[in-house]
Amino acid sequence: PEPEPEPEPEPARGDDETTTKGVSPDGAEASGWPSLSLPDLPWGASSGGGARGEDDEERAIVRRAMENARAERSKSSSKSSSSSSSGGSRVDYAVDEQYDPDFDPLGLGPRWEVPWGAPTLIATLVAVEASFYVAGALAPAVVYSGARSPDEIPFDDQEAFAKDLAVLFDEPGAFADIVITAEVIQTVLALGVVAAVASAASPLPPGWFQFSITGDDVSMSDGPRVKARKNARKSGDSPDGDSPVARSLGARAGASEGTTTSDDDDDFAEKRRTQRIRAARRARSEDWLGEAARASAWVWGAVIVVTALSYATGLRGDDAGTASNSTIEKAFDAGPGGALSLFLTTVVLAPLLEETVFRGFMLPTLTRWLDTRWALAVTTIAFALVHEHNTGDTVQLLAVGAVAGVAYCRTRNLFASMAVHASFNLGVLVLFALWTHS
Repeated sequence: PEPEPEPEPEPARGDDETTTKGVSPDGAEASGWPSLSLPDLPWGASSGGGARGEDDEERAIVRRAMENARAERSKSSSKSSSSSSSGGSRVDYAVDEQYDPDFDPLGLGPRWEVPWGAPTLIATLVAVEASFYVAGALAPAVVYSGARSPDEIPFDDQEAFAKDLAVLFDEPGAFADIVITAEVIQTVLALGVVAAVASAASPLPPGWFQFSITGDDVSMSDGPRVKARKNARKSGDSPDGDSPVARSLGARAGASEGTTTSDDDDDFAEKRRTQRIRAARRARSEDWLGEAARASAWVWGAVIVVTALSYATGLRGDDAGTASNSTIEKAFDAGPGGALSLFLTTVVLAPLLEETVFRGFMLPTLTRWLDTRWALAVTTIAFALVHEHNTGDTVQLLAVGAVAGVAYCRTRNLFASMAVHASFNLGVLVLFALWTHS
């Protein structure tokens, strides 16, 4: 009898095998696939059974799984959008019109992309204003505690304590120390608030809080996105009509009608125009020092005219004076140390603080709702009124704030507006010194 043939060995199952293999839910999740929480899914069901009922059941289960996944994704996106609008770092919005330099004679540039909303703006400005009062309360206490030993302070007699504190205020040297100490405290607190807001929205869009010495590293932004026109919607998978499918269909339709050449010409002209706009803005940014020098000249010209009109209309005079004259005079009476403290306060710290808050934070944030020109106007008025000076000084500060804001918008460099601000304050100190010692 012939020997029976040996059975052939079965092929080894590998990763390249196309045979359907059953997968458990735990195995799927361990392999990196998301768990869809499918009820009664027949894992490991063979596809070679040929049972039509089982195939229909599996299709229904997969269809329900896809619907559940879409529902969960929609729910998570709605939660993220609600959290963003209620205080998140990203606020999605669009402006009505695109920036057009033909309607921008001052060259202020487009709006900023603002990553926060009105609650953040209001809370930040309130916190910055509160830092002023905190600094005003802490600075005298700091200087007083340094000028008096613990044995000399009458803690048990409030009236004697108040008189002793008033005596300290009358001393020019101590007064100059209080002025510089208060400015340092307020600068640290206010800039800390702004830094916390910026950090919460990090990374910021282009154009925010830029301090550049050379000006060639200032980032330029074309502004926020523009709302889609209702009559400009085309067929495609994007509601804005600007999807790849819509562009492809539009290009094919144009080619069939013989309009592709004109469309390409229009696109080329628009690109050339955009490049010229960016080049002009880049040139102004790189020439920020020249922009600041010209702006400073405009400031002093405006201040001279405003001051002359103030005297002519009776807003200034010997009786009115200025709110800052007494502070300057008292600090100068302290000698070189007092003059140095006043210089650091008005020429270094004040421009750094106020330009960062008003021009660096408030002005760009307002462009979320206003055109750049109107945002500049509102910021200028707020800058002048917050100083709480008399009418003559307030009118001068309107000129300073407007010109400093223009310099910042044109260059997008805070060093430009700081230079304008510092040059004005330095000029006031020099003129006061020459006037009182002439």
